[in-house]
Amino acid sequence: MQYDIFISYKRKSLPTANNLYYRLTTRGYSTFFDLEEMRRDNFNTQLLQYIENAKDVFVILEEGSLDACTKDDWKKDWFCREISFALEKKKNIIPILLGGYKMPSEDFLPGKLKDLSFKQSPEFSFSFFEAYLDKLIEKDYLLSKPNLQGKATSVFKFYSNETYQVFKEGKLVCSLEGMSDEPYYLPVPRKGDYRFKAINAITAESTVIKEHIDADEEKDVEIEWKDRKPFKPEQEWPEKTAINGDEYIVDLGVLKFNMIRVEGGDLKIGATTEQFDDAESNEHPAHLVTLPTFYIGQFPITQNIWELVMGYNKSKNQEKRRLIDIEKASISRVSSAAIGAGIGTLLGPIGATVGGTLGWLYGNGNNAFSGKTDDIGHYPVENITHDEAVEFVHRLSKMTNIKFALPTEAEWEYAARGGQKSRRFKYAGSNDINEVAWFRDNAGQVTHPVGEKRPNELGLYDMSGNVWEWTETLAHSYASDIEAEGNVYIRRGGCWWHKAKNCRVSRRYASDHTKKTSGLGLRVVIRENVEQ
Repeated sequence: MQYDIFISYKRKSLPTANNLYYRLTTRGYSTFFDLEEMRRDNFNTQLLQYIENAKDVFVILEEGSLDACTKDDWKKDWFCREISFALEKKKNIIPILLGGYKMPSEDFLPGKLKDLSFKQSPEFSFSFFEAYLDKLIEKDYLLSKPNLQGKATSVFKFYSNETYQVFKEGKLVCSLEGMSDEPYYLPVPRKGDYRFKAINAITAESTVIKEHIDADEEKDVEIEWKDRKPFKPEQEWPEKTAINGDEYIVDLGVLKFNMIRVEGGDLKIGATTEQFDDAESNEHPAHLVTLPTFYIGQFPITQNIWELVMGYNKSKNQEKRRLIDIEKASISRVSSAAIGAGIGTLLGPIGATVGGTLGWLYGNGNNAFSGKTDDIGHYPVENITHDEAVEFVHRLSKMTNIKFALPTEAEWEYAARGGQKSRRFKYAGSNDINEVAWFRDNAGQVTHPVGEKRPNELGLYDMSGNVWEWTETLAHSYASDIEAEGNVYIRRGGCWWHKAKNCRVSRRYASDHTKKTSGLGLRVVIRENVEQ
């Protein structure tokens, strides 16, 4: 089959690519759009044929889309190969620039891709998609012509509060990101009855969806996992759970994570002697804090834990996933251990066994950690707002019957310094940042799995570097008694793109509650029902 328009995109740009496909198809344009995760070697040659036969090639670009194209082995990346082939065949390339992204300079790209820098199109606005297409047509940027007789007039719009894959007759038709701002658009060629099977990417639970659609209808299809709806604030707490022991393992059924006991006491925080040369003005004066015993996460919250609790994952640096063809598997005949291995494969490169433990040694040199839980080896969740962090804590608390919270900034620094075991290090666990943290000089411009560096005195990992961590403390001055107010919160720890001085245990940084970046995550604490 031949298509007049080919849409080339990276996985991160899937919502825009799908939206573009929907807009073009319903206007009658013959458009090719594939799900990148379903590509196979024997299909890749066919992709190039689709490009060769197309009149127009849309290339969707945003921050990071072309990173692979700057490397020596860029030909291994299919997005780069599609662009190179389209340029070689002198196709009409129409770039769509997302999020303020600017077309790179000629020097940024290797030889066969340099001509991409000279391609132009009208300024793109996601809010005015139809107007954008009208402008393309008006200015003759688009060579293809619509076939109004063959256009799709019926469209399913899929929404989900979980991450799902939707199948029709055994074939994957769409991947739904949980809680996405945009639906997944599925134009269909005729009115009538349709049957879909949706499989939850977190739990492997499936449901059959039967829908009828008429011509010229856009029909919403909402897929919900009722257990993952936001809990009502007035919901009563069940019987309290006692928290004790040097470590407390939080059991979420298919996954577990570890909390470390932090003995209470007095400790000086802020611009202490070892911090003084690098200390910012908001770290002064150093002062004594007195805290009761509490528990804090051994690692930042990881993406597998976040997905299980929230049902979606919008992290910029998502773990590579391998699509499991659950459609062909008979889940009912598979042991719980095998299901766990499948879910683990889906959630990350290391995997996890249901109800079991990793038993996997992962660490740095003599400080290897014997994994008891399912967070080690996974990437930290990031790109979350303070509001989302608070919602995570709320849902996690209701799921476990344990009252979780974001740490106060005093709790965070007390734990990062090692509490009563503190050896007064500049960073969390060492005066040599390379031993304990991923930061600008060693991270390679990306987050890293938790637990790869040395822990601090309490056995806590990644408190310096990798990702900043939200606290529940409003921005305020140590030197003033003025009560804090507003929606600006303290975050701690530094991250993968920051200099060493920003990863110190006393470094304070304030951000609006709506702030989200690829270097901002969270860690949780337990204060209530802790045996002192």
